[in-house]
Amino acid sequence: MRILICDDEEACIHHLQECVEQYMIERNIPFDIVEAIDPYNILTSKDVFDIAFLDIQMGSVDGLTLAKELRRRNRRTALFFVTNYEGYQDNAMDLQALRYYTKPFNKERLIAGLDKALEYIDGAYVDIFLYSSGVQQRVLVDDILYLTLEGRKVAVQTKYSCFLVAGKLDDWKEYFPHTFFRQPHKSYIVNLHHVNQYTYAKLIMSDGLSIPVAPKKQPEFRKAWFEYIGR
Repeated sequence: MRILICDDEEACIHHLQECVEQYMIERNIPFDIVEAIDPYNILTSKDVFDIAFLDIQMGSVDGLTLAKELRRRNRRTALFFVTNYEGYQDNAMDLQALRYYTKPFNKERLIAGLDKALEYIDGAYVDIFLYSSGVQQRVLVDDILYLTLEGRKVAVQTKYSCFLVAGKLDDWKEYFPHTFFRQPHKSYIVNLHHVNQYTYAKLIMSDGLSIPVAPKKQPEFRKAWFEYIGR
């Protein structure tokens, strides 16, 4: 989960960071927070985010302009605006922002907003291209059941077919939403949406495949599973 906090007030950045970190840690969600005081650095980068907290009135670039650019890179970025001013709510709603907070923000509203963001991300039908046997095929991420090692390649099993793609399994983890793609074993990454049965040591996928949960990963995976079904 890649999260941006962009604000020209350092105190606001630190407060938001602490709250968001606590939220993600308590729910066992892997995350990476990028902090930025100057929005121009984000605007001129190629960074893509799952969630973005943006001030609206900043020095070099306003938050609405930055939000439009982030949405251009990833149309499913969950947007939050945190500002000292109340006059931009209509503009924020035009961008389908999940929440509009005035400073100082209320922590309970922040938590509720993050809950909503995870529901939004879980339900997002992100598409990627898989290159296999000389063909690039567009695939909906939520159609992927699991990924596993097959020789020196990675087998990506979807609802309809299997793709053999280059790369390492760990590299592919970064392509998928961490809220519902998890690694129960070093040889598997699974889409929790397609788990039919779960016991402490085993998963049964929707295609009937049985996947072991490695002993070292069992406590972490169990926590992630109950967070997932709780959402």
